[in-house]
Formats: sequence, C-alpha cells, structure tokens
Amino acid sequence: QQQQQQLQQQPQQNGNSLVVDSAGADAEASEPWMQSTTIVVFDILAVNSIGLSQLTLRERRAKLLEVVKEGPCLRIARSIELPVAVGEAAINARVEAARQEMDRALGAYSTATLAEKSSSRAAGLVFKQLEGPSSQYLAGRRSSRWQQVEKEQVTGEQAEALLFGCLSSHEFACLPTKDEFSFCVISARRTNTPEGVRDIMCVESQFKTCGVTPVWYVDAASLQAYRALGLDAKVGGKLIPARNMALEDAARNGKVCVQVSDDIGRWDYFNGQSEKREKKITLSEANGEAKCAERYRVSPVAAAQFILAKMRGADSESKPHLGGVYPLGNTGHAFATDEVSRQNFILGDFFVAEPSSPCRFDTELTLKEDYDYTCSHIKKHGSVMRCNRMIIRAKHETNSGGACSVRDAAGERERENIRVLQRKWPGAISPHPTRPNQIVLRWPRKEQRPPAESSKPRKGRPPKNSAVVTVA
Repeated sequence: QQQQQQLQQQPQQNGNSLVVDSAGADAEASEPWMQSTTIVVFDILAVNSIGLSQLTLRERRAKLLEVVKEGPCLRIARSIELPVAVGEAAINARVEAARQEMDRALGAYSTATLAEKSSSRAAGLVFKQLEGPSSQYLAGRRSSRWQQVEKEQVTGEQAEALLFGCLSSHEFACLPTKDEFSFCVISARRTNTPEGVRDIMCVESQFKTCGVTPVWYVDAASLQAYRALGLDAKVGGKLIPARNMALEDAARNGKVCVQVSDDIGRWDYFNGQSEKREKKITLSEANGEAKCAERYRVSPVAAAQFILAKMRGADSESKPHLGGVYPLGNTGHAFATDEVSRQNFILGDFFVAEPSSPCRFDTELTLKEDYDYTCSHIKKHGSVMRCNRMIIRAKHETNSGGACSVRDAAGERERENIRVLQRKWPGAISPHPTRPNQIVLRWPRKEQRPPAESSKPRKGRPPKNSAVVTVA
C-alpha cells in the first residue's frame, strides 16, 4: 500500500511510465480498495527512461508482469491469448473462446468478491495483435490494430427475427399477424406539458414505424389536444372506464386487445437462461446472467405478437387469456425467476387480452386495478402468461397526469384501493414487506408450469447462447 501511495503521489520519481484506466471509489466504504482509486494497468511504455513502445505487445506484457506488483488498489487488466486459427474448425473454436471470455467479462462484476469488484466491471473486450510490427504501441494515434468488441443490442427486423426464434415450434405456429390486434393507448391529461407531448409522440412513432395506428382513449377535456397532435383519439373517460371501453371495442371487432401506457420508451427482450432451475440462484448470479444475455430492442407490435404466441402455445389445460411483461425494470430480478410465470401479477402498462375472456376491470377501483384484473383472469381461466424476460421502460409514478393525478400525498387513496383488493381476494393480496402503500400478489394455488420443451428454440433458429457482437 505504501508503494501504491508513492506511485500516486510522486509518479515521476520511480521512473515508471504506465498507461492506466482508473475505476471510481466509494469514500464511505471501509476497505482500502474502496477508499481510494484503483488503478488498472493494461500496458507499459517505458521503464527507467527506456522506451518500450517499439516492442511487441507480448514483450511489453512480459515486462508489465515483471515490473507491476498487484495490490488492493493496483491491478493488471485480465487478458487471454487466442491461438492462430487455420481452417474453419479452428476459427470457430477461436470465436467460441472469445464469446466465452465476453460472457465471463460481462458477468464478472456481479459474482466477484468485494476486493475484486473495483477491477471487475467491463463493457466488453479489446482485441490486440500480440506479435509483429502491428503489435507496437502507437502513442496518440488511432488505428485498426486494436478492436473494441461489445455485446450488440440488436434492433429492427433482425431483433424481431431473433425474438421469434426464441419460441418453440408449437408457439411459433401460433404467432399472430399484427392485424389480429386492437392496439389501445390509455392516456389522460398528458398534453399539458412538453414532457408529456414528447412521451406521447414517442409511443405513437413506435407504432407508426410498424404500420399500425393505435387508438388513444383519453379524457374528454383533452380530446382536441390529442387530436391536434395527429392521433386517432376518442373519449374513454377516467382510467377504469377507458380500460373497459378498450376491451369492449376489441371484443366487438373480434380482435385481441393490447393496452399500452402513454409513457413507455422502449421494449427490450433479454435472451439468456431459460431452462427450469433446480434451485434458486442469488441476485448477484442473476445479475451476471442478465449482463451476458443478448438484448433485442423490439417494437410494441412484435412484443404483443410474442406474448400472444406464448399464450396460445401454452401446453396446459388452462390456456391463459391474459399476458404481459415483467413488472420491474431490474433485469437481475427478472433473471432470478423463471422465463415465464403463470400465476403472477400482470402489469397494466402493457398487456395482451384475448377477446373471448369476459373479465373486466372493477369500476370500484381507481388505482391498482391491474392487480384485480390479474386475479380475475387467474380465477376464471386458471393462469396468465407473464414473460419475465420482456422488460419495458416506463416512467410509471414520476410523470404528470394519468393515474398519477389520482394519487394523494398521504397515500390514503392507495390504501382505500388496497382494502378493496384484500376484501375481494383474501389470501392472494398482501402488503409489500418494505414498500409502503404497495402490495404483493401471491396466488394461493400451486403454480401450473408448462413443460420445459415449450421454451426451447425452434430448429434452425439461433441458439439461446449465441452471441451477437459488433466491432467498433
């Protein structure tokens, strides 16, 4: 530690010149590595005034390991060597080795010990030539000799093809067309602020890109303001009547109702661990799996198609008539549970409902109506379909207008609705253990899980552990 302090305070006196990356520090932590900056060294340019930049990377790396002694606050960047590849089999083996190292690097922080965390966070890999003139260090210049590789976030048609490739053969056979849906955006009083208008147009544009025009169910006072934005808007009234009107309109036209909140920024699917686990994993392990997962940025239309295909392809007697997304934005928590849940809460911000279901929203409620709607579906149809790898990014309780205008600062309206829910669904609705005025849905019956086969990818589709990378 004394050597490290001297290096930080008087870097010129020891004659060493190092190229380093630094990680952030936590001033309130008790461990030495969390009280000061951790230096992560990845190259060495000179030792005792003797330049090394003309040496090959292999030679510089050997000198680096000789000179630098690791400690709590001084680390050497991890590296592996990929052998020269000749022939298709050798090249594929090399690619697979790089892919495995990518997953290890991305998940390392989540599973590292406390002392290793400061040097374990990574965004990807850097490929460098080890031998020959191209491995020399070019100070202050950019070149193709170093290639940065990160896990790609796939978008557009490629993302949707990969998303549908996660369906089993039976589920894929149930994949609907976009014309089978009635897309309904539930909104109210959002046009009063520039932020609200931006959110509205963000949602609308994501549908228009898919060739779909959603119907906006809005309050009467704001109808003309919504139409002035070029939206197909109609009066839906307050939140619960608007939701029921959307359900009735869709059922009347024989279409599947998709209800959408007006503040969703994106829909992401994380393709990773899908097999049923024998035992629970820790949150750190789940965070590591989420970091390594492929990420598909998909449209709301593709998300609805995927969920409905899972619903209709469910291999069980109780076919779900309601499906949705994971209710939180925390991918670690999402990976700590199974790929799908059959008797868990379906978030009202984005859900898919079959037209044949008689379930409707309870007009006695003004908040938390989606909990009641979920319970109604489980009671009537035996299950729901929550896709725990599909995650939306929404503002929920932080924006103005909508349901947020119904809440009061004291939380009494929340509690009123909670009392109604507990009266209607005793044993299923309980207070949240840590969050005031929040609840947890635990259906008292044993969860009915489909067999593992239903989550297997179709033959010919990309395997779930395939990595998609981009080279910068």
